[in-house]
Parts: sequence; structure tokens; C-alpha cells
Amino acid sequence: MKRVEALFEKWRKTSINQINVIAILFAGIFAFSSAFVIIFNELQDFKKEVVTLEIDYMQNQQRRAVEQTSRLYKLIEYRYEELKDKPKSILYATISKEIKILLDDSTDGNYIFVYDAHRQVIYESKYINPSHKVITDLIQTGKLGGGFLSFESKKEDKKITHLAFAKEFKPAHWIVGSGVSIDEIDRVLMQKKEEHSKKISGFILKIITLTLFLYIASTLKYRYVTEKITKETQFIRDSFKRASTSYTFIDRDKIKFEEFREITAHANLMIAAIKEKKIALENLNYNLESLIEEKTQELQKSLAYGKELLEDQDRFVKNAIHEINTPLSIILMNIDLYNLKYDKNPYLVKIEAGVKVLQNVYGDLSFVVKKDRADYAVEMINMTEFVKERVDYFDDVALGNRLTIKSEIEDEIFILFNEHELQRICDNNLSNAIKYSYINETIYVGLHMKNGCTVLEIQSSGDQIISPENLFKRYYREDIARGGFGLGLNIVKEICDKNSVKIEVTSDNHQNTFRYFFECSRK
Repeated sequence: MKRVEALFEKWRKTSINQINVIAILFAGIFAFSSAFVIIFNELQDFKKEVVTLEIDYMQNQQRRAVEQTSRLYKLIEYRYEELKDKPKSILYATISKEIKILLDDSTDGNYIFVYDAHRQVIYESKYINPSHKVITDLIQTGKLGGGFLSFESKKEDKKITHLAFAKEFKPAHWIVGSGVSIDEIDRVLMQKKEEHSKKISGFILKIITLTLFLYIASTLKYRYVTEKITKETQFIRDSFKRASTSYTFIDRDKIKFEEFREITAHANLMIAAIKEKKIALENLNYNLESLIEEKTQELQKSLAYGKELLEDQDRFVKNAIHEINTPLSIILMNIDLYNLKYDKNPYLVKIEAGVKVLQNVYGDLSFVVKKDRADYAVEMINMTEFVKERVDYFDDVALGNRLTIKSEIEDEIFILFNEHELQRICDNNLSNAIKYSYINETIYVGLHMKNGCTVLEIQSSGDQIISPENLFKRYYREDIARGGFGLGLNIVKEICDKNSVKIEVTSDNHQNTFRYFFECSRK
């Protein structure tokens, strides 16, 4: 209760006042930041609108120039066919007159022109008076297949920017075109900026007024609510102080806020529980020592009994494993003697296959029991002969399961390894390949050198491996119906990790392949 009281005291003196200042500060920052963001976004939108307006204006002007040029071109094309045999002066004068009557509606922003290949003016709007260089540039632009050209002219000591479209009239090698003044965009943009400035000024005034109003209103409301909360927290603090000594309940009727009423209800339940625990602890102290001594004796007996059970279980497993090996060895020995004396019996082949599978399980169990106590020393092993021997051993097991084993084993491969551990790797992989392979298929066993390492590879045809990452976990089995303990590949993984052997598993198109990369040397 003293710790709770200290927390309430600290919170009352500092936390609420600090929260008030921080909350008001953040409210102001948030309000003005929001206003700034709104205004900033409005300015960004205006900039985009100006760019869009300018682009649209230029596109419209270009379209007007192209359309006027097209009309001019058709008129010249029509009249030229009639007048091309006339003298040049008559031809030029007639076409100029036709253009002036039918097309020249030029204003301060629109004009047309026609030049021959020698820069001679056939027709030109009165609005402009381009320089010799401008005419040359227009002719060059028109001869290049047509295009736009911008240039400047003077009118009453004022520079005017023009955009002209020129195109070659190929029958006579004339340059025809139309142009527009693009200075109008500056006036349009200036008008748009003035409208937007007025809009932004009014908008800023409204935003600032609204922000100040909301900020002041929220601050007053927050101060009012905080004052109420402070009074109720003071009452709860004083009530906790009294309850810490007299275990009296807090009066919920004096609490106004529903959240504090709920806290008070839980606090009263806590006070009642503490009071009950206090009474129970006082009663427990009378016989605590005797109870502890009694429970200690019971615990010691349980530990001794559990230890005895574990030792009995360990002895049983060891004896059972030893007893299993003896009859298995006798069965295999008698089958070998029978096969030496008589032809192979198909029934004995199946029995021999089953016994060898049991013997492999025996090997796994024996390894699990002895691995923490036995010292598996490494030695130089003829890997070539060892793998051939294990393939021969499992050949009858494969035959009993209607399978064949095909091997490709390089000669004279030696590695430093422990023979018992190497046998567990070979036997468990061969046993699994036989167990999970489709019938009437071939199991491939390969042994070869690759990049300075010995690679043992076992491939079989069977169901695709669903979860290769879980294969080497203890007791994991993908196909429960096939039996097994889920120990074999876990033992293989422990041996490989211990001896830095890399494992690679691939499963594709019903071909399951296990590869083991040994650190090796060739003799």
C-alpha cells in the first residue's frame, strides 16, 4: 500500500501539471501545424494549376497554328494548279489576293505567311515583320518536314514572342505557315495569381481564426476536465492511505467519473482480498515450519523414487537392446548358412529383409543409448569399399521390397571418419530410400569426388517431400502409415553436424535425392 500511495503522491504533484502544459503546447502546435499544412497544400495545388494552364495554353496555340497552316496549304494547292503556268508576278499576286480575302483574319495574336525558296515574301500578315534570319529559319524548318519555331518581334518598342508552324509546299518549294503570339499567357497567369492571392489571404484569415477559436475552446475544456480529475485522484489517494492501515473500503458514491468508479470497485476487491490474505498468513505462520519440513521429506522421497525409476528404465532399455540383437544375429546367420547350402528361398529373402530393417533400428537405438558415453574415434576409412559393403547388405532388403539398387562408386576414395557413425549415415539413408520408394523402381547410390569433397548421393522415386526443413527433427515422420520412430535422420543430422558434413536434400518430379558432402582426401 505504501508503494501505491507514493505513486499517487508523485502523480498528483508533478504528472498532472506536466500533462496540462504538454497537452496545451501540443494542441497549439498541432492546430497551427494543421493550418500550415492546409495552406501549403493549397499553394502546391495552385502551382500545379499554373503549370497545367500554361501547358494547355501552349497546346491550344500550337493546334490553332497547325489548323490555320492546313487551311492555307489547301488554298494554295487548289489555286496553284490553275495558275502554275502563269508568270511568277501574276501567280504571286493572285495567290496573295486570294489569301487576304479568304484566310487573313489576323489579329494581334494570329497571322499567316508564305515565302518562296529565295526568301521572297509571297504573302505576310501586316501584324509581323520578321527579320531576314527568322525567314531563313522558317524556310529551313519547313523543308525539314514541317515543325514549330519560336521567335521575337518588336511592336512599339515592345518585344513580342511568337510561335509559328512552317510547312513546305513541295510543288513550288514554298514555305507556308501560321503563327500566334504567346505573350497572352503572361497576362492570364498574372490574373490567375492575383485571384489566387486574394483567395489565399481570405483562406488564411479564416483558418487562423478557426484555429484560435478551437484552440482556446479545447484548452478551457481540458483545464476544466483536468481540475475535476485532480480532485477525484486526490480523494482516491487519501482513501488508499486510510485503507493501508485500517483496510476500510473507498466510498464509491463520492466518485463522479465512471472510469474512477470502476477503478474504485477493483480497489475495494483488492482491499478485501488483501485483508483475507493477511488473516490467512497469520494463521499459516503457526504451523509453517512443520508444513515445510513435511513437504521437504515428501519431495526428497519423490526425487529418490523418480531417480530409481529412471535408472530402472535405462537398464531395461539397455538390456532390451542387447537381447534384441542376439536373436536377430542368429536369424541372419542361419539364413546365410541356408543360402550357402541351397538356392535362395523367396520367403527367406523377405524374412532376411525384415530382419535387416530391425537390425538397422537396433543400430539407431544402440547409438542413441551409447552416444553420450562412447568415444567415437576417427580413422582412415576406405569409403569406396565401405559403401559397396552397405549396398550389398541392403540389396536383399531392396529385393524383398521389389526394388533394385544401382550404384556408381568411384575407386580409391578414403576419408577420416568414425566407422560406427558412417554406418549410421549410410544405413539410415538406404533404409529410408527402400521404405519410401515406389515398388518396381531403382534406387541409385553414387560416390564421387567434387571440388575436393567426397559426395555420397542416394536417389529414389517416391512421393515428393512436403517439408524438407523438418525431415531431420527428432520423431518427425511425413508418412505415419509407413511406421518408424522418426529417429534415423535425426541421428544422421547429429553426426553430420558433429563432423562438419554438409547435407543437401532435393525433391522434384517424384525424385528424392539426399547428398552428403564430406571433408576428404584421395589416397
